[in-house]
Amino acid sequence: GEEVEGEHDVFDASTPEVLVFSFGAVVFWNFASAETEREWMETYVLGIKEACDDRISEEAIDNANDELGFCYGDTHKIYRDVVYLHTKEPGEKLAVSFALAKSALLSTFEWRLEQAIERNAHIPETLARTGRINMSRHEISREIGRIFLVKHGINLENSILDTPEEFWEDDRFQEHYNKSMTYFDITNRLSLVNNRLQVLQDLHQVLIDSAQNKHGEILELIIIALILMEVMVEIFRFYRDMMD
Repeated sequence: GEEVEGEHDVFDASTPEVLVFSFGAVVFWNFASAETEREWMETYVLGIKEACDDRISEEAIDNANDELGFCYGDTHKIYRDVVYLHTKEPGEKLAVSFALAKSALLSTFEWRLEQAIERNAHIPETLARTGRINMSRHEISREIGRIFLVKHGINLENSILDTPEEFWEDDRFQEHYNKSMTYFDITNRLSLVNNRLQVLQDLHQVLIDSAQNKHGEILELIIIALILMEVMVEIFRFYRDMMD
């Protein structure tokens, strides 16, 4: 966030601050530009393999990137993408940063979910038209894996709605965190993502059934081929015995 001029500002000359979250989000305060933020990321995060071993695509990052202004006012609030801080205590910025970071995390899953929906949009239409899915077992397995990773990431690996442990012992700014979560509409967005995931899960089951059916068809063909071979061998033996 960049400091902006507000109606009840108390100008702050604080140095730039960075909050790095374990689930992969970074929140910058008082940085002069996006370029300086990028330079910091390249130096302290992206260049360290141990800190960034599972990178997501640039498109997902761009989709998750958000920018808000901030200033100091009489009461804490977020209005029209401006954060009004009531104190200069680190805990208040932390509360807002947690919500902003979780919003960014959710945005990456929303992007991945949108990609999955676009990749699979043809499947229901193809099923309705031909009654078959023109995908190999390898392609079906990969798509099932992608769908599972999105679902696992949202609901198991990252508990977006959980209250951060930092507010368990010091809950002075928990209400600020709750208000920030409400501003970013986390609960409703997460509910929508899970509803769309359910649709993909149904599609997931269709893909599994299709893979099993294809496997069954292959087994049937193998069995038929074996029976034909056995019949041909018996016929050969019959004619051989007749000739003898």
